[in-house]
Amino acid sequence: MAEIAVTDARALFTKGLIQVYQERIYPTQFLRSFFPAVTEPTKELSIEVERMGEKVAVDVVRGTEGQRNSFYRSTEKVFLPPLYREYFDATELDLYDRVLGSQGNAQAPMFAALMNKVADKIGLLRDKIERAYELQCSQVFFNNGIVVVRSGTNIDFKRKATSIVDLSANKWSTGATNPFNQFETGCLFLRQVGRSADSVFNAICAGDALAALLANTTFTTRQNLFNMALDQVHGPQRNAVGATYHGTVTAGSFKVQLWAYPQFYDLKSGTDAAPVFTSTPYIPSGQVTLIPERPNFKFGFAAVPQLVGEPGQLPVQGEFVMGQFLDTRNAKHDFDIQSAGLAIPVAVDQIYTMKNLV
Repeated sequence: MAEIAVTDARALFTKGLIQVYQERIYPTQFLRSFFPAVTEPTKELSIEVERMGEKVAVDVVRGTEGQRNSFYRSTEKVFLPPLYREYFDATELDLYDRVLGSQGNAQAPMFAALMNKVADKIGLLRDKIERAYELQCSQVFFNNGIVVVRSGTNIDFKRKATSIVDLSANKWSTGATNPFNQFETGCLFLRQVGRSADSVFNAICAGDALAALLANTTFTTRQNLFNMALDQVHGPQRNAVGATYHGTVTAGSFKVQLWAYPQFYDLKSGTDAAPVFTSTPYIPSGQVTLIPERPNFKFGFAAVPQLVGEPGQLPVQGEFVMGQFLDTRNAKHDFDIQSAGLAIPVAVDQIYTMKNLV
């Protein structure tokens, strides 16, 4: 049986671990699919917003100097993304002492098994952060645009009040309600206020809201304007795991793609000593959010806290940064994963939320 010197095994451990870890499968990221990732080497993230509207040029008399334009009304918005850091103690694993805690040589299969075990644990930690990011996107869409931060100040993207409407007086469960008119109103908001050039929009529906829509008698009489062709859907959403495409309907001059996202996360309550976890849907009951097919959103990743040891060494950049630490006093070998990401609706007016539809 092949053997590896323990001194060599310790040096190879991190390199091999990264290779194994990169093969792990991540949680569902349908909401994240609308936020292309960007990575910055800074602690804070910033965007610059310049509102030009859709002005039309006016002709001028020949020989005159023309129409003067000014471009000084732009706003820079700076965000400090929340930091996530999860870790575990590898010395608690049964294989650790048998592979890296021994003297002499380590058997290659056991070394590989330890790497897989540690990679599994780090994968579980990353899954927790990925779910937090999916929850951020949900809060941007459904929580009035406010990302809740436990260890700091909540991040409010200042969504317009007119982008969040209560339709409890015209529920979809009432057959006389015309959902197509409601969709058209939302699409017009995204087109005129959100300045989206799209003519196709996505409707992300709570399960009960979608069920009420499909049972709505006004809706059922319009099945001739219903299309189920998934190949017409934009790639990132078509390939996203966890969402269910329910077809495309017409709404005035627009088309609306209907989506359900029956995915959940465990919401923690209680105390740290006695936590209580409740399975909670990412999409709140009775709500639907409309967004363009290709919205102007970003998911920004900032730098995480790091110490630079060697001269000329640069901090590690990336969406997720792994580290390991030896605590000789307490005889611990900790592995951690850090990330500082934030869902940023650059064009915040490209979100329209309808509530209480059931």
